[in-house]
Amino acid sequence: MYRFLALFLFVLALCSCQQTGFSGGADGAVVLDIGHTAEAEGARSPGMVNGKLLQEAAFWYQYAPVVQRVVERAGYRCVISNRGRTPSREPYRSLARRGRVLQLRHPDNHGQRYPSRYFPDRVASGIVSADFAIYRRSRAVVFLHHNSAGRGWKSGGSNSIVLANRYNGRPLAQSICDALNREVLNHGMPNGGREAKVQVRYVDADRAAGWLNACDDAGIPAAVTEAAFLNNREHAAYLATDAGARRYAEAVGHGIVDYLRRQGNAPHHRRANPNRADEGSFGYAAESRRLHVPGAKKLL
Repeated sequence: MYRFLALFLFVLALCSCQQTGFSGGADGAVVLDIGHTAEAEGARSPGMVNGKLLQEAAFWYQYAPVVQRVVERAGYRCVISNRGRTPSREPYRSLARRGRVLQLRHPDNHGQRYPSRYFPDRVASGIVSADFAIYRRSRAVVFLHHNSAGRGWKSGGSNSIVLANRYNGRPLAQSICDALNREVLNHGMPNGGREAKVQVRYVDADRAAGWLNACDDAGIPAAVTEAAFLNNREHAAYLATDAGARRYAEAVGHGIVDYLRRQGNAPHHRRANPNRADEGSFGYAAESRRLHVPGAKKLL
């Protein structure tokens, strides 16, 4: 009887893991999360450049493993995740298999917001990726994205930023900025002399704030790369070459490694009382007060 019960519980746990797409355990791995999905690809270049049409998700499916190799060669465990289902079309299918991408099976649904399973007053589209980092008890998570602003091509400097969570993420984001500024921006990728800067996000309904806040609550440093603009003609031309794309991805990896070596063992801030509301709690923003989000906790 006890043997049967133990087997039943094991199967139940296995099925639960398969349904969520989560794999591995609480091993502290650095998480690289590929932004957007094969179904909703994110930013794209307004047209062809160097014979390529750049798309945000496709770029990171191809080059996230480059970031991973930099981190792993420095001696840190590193995994790649994506919120979507296992891709069924090329080139995504082959890239996902080659990069051993952990698909979390919760793709974007027209930007619909939903709560974190760990901190249900943190609400955002794509927050499953933050939950995965919390599940792994990641020592750092970097959400790999690109940026775009307005319609059509632009030239010259763009407002290159790396987003950070409020309490834990600034050193990580600054380290990534430093590496990009040292190796890529205005060093092969023209940006009008402008450098990447850290921008902290934590207010409810702001872009990426839900992911960053959930990670912050768990004591996990988190950053979002928004330094390359796919509608900046010079940025796109640089990233459309394999050498440029690899150099960009390697710079992100170097920033992560520099952070881990210098500050990876520093004490982290954790949310003392998850039932106490702050500016990142669902309902703080007027946009949130107009929404009904099943499962979201309203502390305000």
